[in-house]
Amino acid sequence: MCRENSAMDLQSTHRRTAGLTGPLVLLVLLLLALTAPTSAFNLDTTDTLNKEGEVGSFFGFSLALHQQLSPQPKSWLLVGAPRARGLGALRNSHPGALYRCPITAEEYDCERVDIDGDVSLDRESKDNQWLGVTVKSQGIGGKVVACAHLYELRQRVNELSETRDPIGRCYMLSEDLTERDDLDGGEWKFCEGRPQGHEQFGFCQQGLAASFTPDNNYVLFGAPGTYNWKGEMRVQQLNQTLIHMGFYDDGPYEVAGEKQQNAMLIPLPYHSYLGLLFMASPVEDALVYKTLEPSTRHAFEDVAQNSYLGFSVDSAKGIMSRGELTFVAGAPRANHTGAVVLLKKDNVYRLVPEYILWGEELASSFGYSVATTDLNSDGWTDLIVGAPNFFDRKAEIGGAVYVFLNPASHWEKARPIRLNGTYDSMFGMTVSSVGDLDQDGYGDVAVGAPFDGDGKVFIFRGSANGIDTKPSQVLDGLNAGVKRFGYSISGGLDIDGNLYPDLAVGSLSDQVVLYRSRPVIHVVRDISLEPQPIDLTQQNCQGRDGVCVRIEACYTYTAHPETYSPHITLSVHFEADTERRKLGLPHRVYFLGRAASEPEYVHTKDLELRGQKHPACQTATFVLQENIRDKLRPISLAITHTIKKTRHQGHFGDKHLGRLSPVLGVSLSNTYYSEVNFLREGCGEDKICQSNLKLSYQFGTRAPTSDIFTPLPLDEDGVPVFSLSDQRSVVLEVTVSNTPSDPENPQEDGDDAHAAQMVVTLPSTLSYSGFRGQQVVCQANQNGSQAECELGNPVKRDAVLKFYIILSTSAITIETTSLSVDLLMSTISEQPGLTTVTAFAKVVIELPLAVSGLARPHQLFFSGEVRGESAMKTLDDVGSEVEYEFMVTNTGPSVQTLGSAFLNIMWPHELANGKWLLYPSGLHIEGHPQTHCTPKSALDPRGLRPKENHVQNLKARRKTRSHPEEEEEEGKTMTKGGPPNTTPAVAASERRKSLKLDCLLGSARCVLLQCPLHSFSGSALFRISARLWNTTFIEEFSAVSALELLVRANITVKSSIKHLVLRDAAAQVPVMIYPEHGLSDQYWIPWWIILIAILAGVLVLALLVCILWKCGFFRRAQYKDKVPQYHAVKIPRQERSQFQDNKSTVLHKKEWATHWTDVSGS
Repeated sequence: MCRENSAMDLQSTHRRTAGLTGPLVLLVLLLLALTAPTSAFNLDTTDTLNKEGEVGSFFGFSLALHQQLSPQPKSWLLVGAPRARGLGALRNSHPGALYRCPITAEEYDCERVDIDGDVSLDRESKDNQWLGVTVKSQGIGGKVVACAHLYELRQRVNELSETRDPIGRCYMLSEDLTERDDLDGGEWKFCEGRPQGHEQFGFCQQGLAASFTPDNNYVLFGAPGTYNWKGEMRVQQLNQTLIHMGFYDDGPYEVAGEKQQNAMLIPLPYHSYLGLLFMASPVEDALVYKTLEPSTRHAFEDVAQNSYLGFSVDSAKGIMSRGELTFVAGAPRANHTGAVVLLKKDNVYRLVPEYILWGEELASSFGYSVATTDLNSDGWTDLIVGAPNFFDRKAEIGGAVYVFLNPASHWEKARPIRLNGTYDSMFGMTVSSVGDLDQDGYGDVAVGAPFDGDGKVFIFRGSANGIDTKPSQVLDGLNAGVKRFGYSISGGLDIDGNLYPDLAVGSLSDQVVLYRSRPVIHVVRDISLEPQPIDLTQQNCQGRDGVCVRIEACYTYTAHPETYSPHITLSVHFEADTERRKLGLPHRVYFLGRAASEPEYVHTKDLELRGQKHPACQTATFVLQENIRDKLRPISLAITHTIKKTRHQGHFGDKHLGRLSPVLGVSLSNTYYSEVNFLREGCGEDKICQSNLKLSYQFGTRAPTSDIFTPLPLDEDGVPVFSLSDQRSVVLEVTVSNTPSDPENPQEDGDDAHAAQMVVTLPSTLSYSGFRGQQVVCQANQNGSQAECELGNPVKRDAVLKFYIILSTSAITIETTSLSVDLLMSTISEQPGLTTVTAFAKVVIELPLAVSGLARPHQLFFSGEVRGESAMKTLDDVGSEVEYEFMVTNTGPSVQTLGSAFLNIMWPHELANGKWLLYPSGLHIEGHPQTHCTPKSALDPRGLRPKENHVQNLKARRKTRSHPEEEEEEGKTMTKGGPPNTTPAVAASERRKSLKLDCLLGSARCVLLQCPLHSFSGSALFRISARLWNTTFIEEFSAVSALELLVRANITVKSSIKHLVLRDAAAQVPVMIYPEHGLSDQYWIPWWIILIAILAGVLVLALLVCILWKCGFFRRAQYKDKVPQYHAVKIPRQERSQFQDNKSTVLHKKEWATHWTDVSGS
């Protein structure tokens, strides 16, 4: 029962995993309804050949392209349908079938190949045997193999001890799909007659994978269920004639030994599911096989458990050695990641491993499919390995294919290239070498992803570098109307006779599609432009005004084979000013003779090529538009050629297929890019314009009726400050220069700046209002947030431009703290260092609050006698009266929205020693009677009252102050104890000393009177009445000629707005105070004291001189004791020679003191 359950489980899977359930379950088929566009190269997707089979038969599960040469040449598309219904004795079962489909356009003309029509129910079961799970062809005139991996041997049928062993079997057919020789037929079941059970060969499942070697001398079988799913592989010779003639014994080869059947020889542990590759002889007992003794057996690394080795098989020369055949077996469960084992034949008829390639991700099924081809045409065969269960959630990868470029058989140096599929696509479920599709000399590969939408097949081209990782073509099942498209692939065979291999794709929806390859032509072009460069001063158009450029495009083509030389028509598409239009700029040219439906910058013409290496030419002419600004940036051209579509010649039928039109090769782009330059002036000897544009700016203002520019004031950091007041605009002065950066080397830069412009980008608080300047033109966008200024075309060398941009400030609010304007210059000349310059200015809110003050009178006198503070009963007892007026004005709106404003008065009420100085008697506010100043205790703290008559006089004076006569009060002074009298100002020259009484200097103490200005607008007058404390001045300042008493006032604002500014918010009011005449005379120094002081000074000086004389200070120095003296004698000239005979001729002059004595008297 255990084996029966296992056999039933094996029948419930699909494709190569069909029958591998329980421990062999690899995949779960998923549906991912995604679509993607189909790219195209040379596989024709319009005239495909579609074939359909019985619904539910899995028609297309496997397929192979096949060609027979006898009895008559014919091409077939062989299709496996492993779930097809049986015929005859098998009509009530689903044994599967092999179909052959002719190469026609008919969809339902496939014929069933009769290879398995009978059954012996007492010893076998063919129901669900999956005949057609694998179909392979040797190619032209070769054999065909079809396998049923779930074929069962039965024992003790209908008994309780009945057993069923799914050993599998394969059928060999000759080229015409019949049985012609001893190799043909269904006796390819090597597990029959061997020990059964899953530990041995009871679940062999031969034929899950099968293949032929490239030299067609061997057939390969994979049997992954052998040896408790350890796996086995068999390679069998197909050249029966040489064996019968006794020339040599060649196989069969098995990994575990054909005779010994020793699982220990397999380099894999149990439950690794190595696909067994067998090599057998059709002649029973013709060969004797020996296995190596354990002591002589080569140690080799085991593949991990559950490997399924042989799940996929292939072979090629040039893998480990260029002349030796290497067998490749996939093990998708090895080490839980998957592996691929490279095997070779041994002289004891065994297959021994040479190298193992391991997968990189757990459960990725690395080795699910394998293929071999020479991708880079270096003579070494490369490996392509599928891992359809590779998964990466973050990268959304669902399947991968690893490309191993052969490092000259040094596989330890191999570094694979991983091609990734889309999420849940099962990319890599099938990989197939499809030959050289485009005949470029490099092998190509097809990769199936049956769950990528409706299924896709990706074509990857080989190249000198190995493989192009971007697919050259994607075949989409959606376009073909096929579901689960790409489940099987077969290629490498030319079906339609154009010498290009074709491609067949199977599916799980009972449909197959045959794609035919289109011939590839390689176009050679030669493009010439005239004139080059363009001289705008030379009009060269024939028969019309203007500057013309003539384009001549000549083409020829080559193709494979050289005999392929059809007439083709190229469509040549000329397009001008492509780069400029990419920037969104208008074009500068128009083509002559273009079609009415074509834009001015486009012209399309047809060109007929009459065969390979037969050149032909086509011309086009474009004209430059008048008054173009961009005279430096070249006119770019894109010339594209395509093959003009024509109808296929011929028709679909039983014998003839429509001839496919050629396709352009992809090795060379079909678009040619070029450009036409202008003759450049002002660009130096190298004809490269290297400008040196520099920009400077400053913010300022201009009167509406004047052109005078006034820069904004700068703060301590040199930043312009814009005061927010009634001013509605600000002006930005911009200066642009184009001068050499190094005057000593002017040829380096400073050339003409062509098409120079400046883009002004404004913040939301500013908007463009206008500009001033003769050489510059500015234009703003609709909302005024950006303006573009044309500086010149060109801006000449050494040019300096100055212009003004007027900006509206109406959008500035109290939250605005700064203004920033981005200025970006550009030119088509060479100047890569141009960057954005930001013009910056601070914004302050200037409150129009001002304070001014005066004192009445501004001169006071003190005199009289000293009186104590307790003796003061009335204000008249204190001293002279003085009245201070502080006028606060606000020419703007109320400050209530900005904060709280206060008038602060620093009142000097006492000296540093605490004596009274200026006694405040009262405060009166006109205009805002509800305002109260603090502290109230500072006003008349002693509660002194004025005399009655004094109050009346004071009111009378206040009434007359509005008249001009009030100015006369300026010359009046008040003295304690008497009415005011007129006193002239005291001259400073008549006094000996003056002092300043100021709280900031520390010579007085102040009390701060603070008056709030709530909802203040207009003006307010603050009057403070005060008395000069006469006693203090008599005691402290009687000897002073004059005193200056300062009262200071300022306005402060408490606000959350940090950039408030008060300009005229402070004032100081001085009052001059003098003592009365005669008051300070008692402090004068008598004259006799001065006289005595002078005489005492003279006496001290005489005494000092005497002391110095006694000390010898005035004695002259004597030098006679130190300097030698000599007496010179005058000798007549005639007597001097006798004194010079014995002396040197060199005379040394010495600085000595000499006294001359004339002894001769002369």
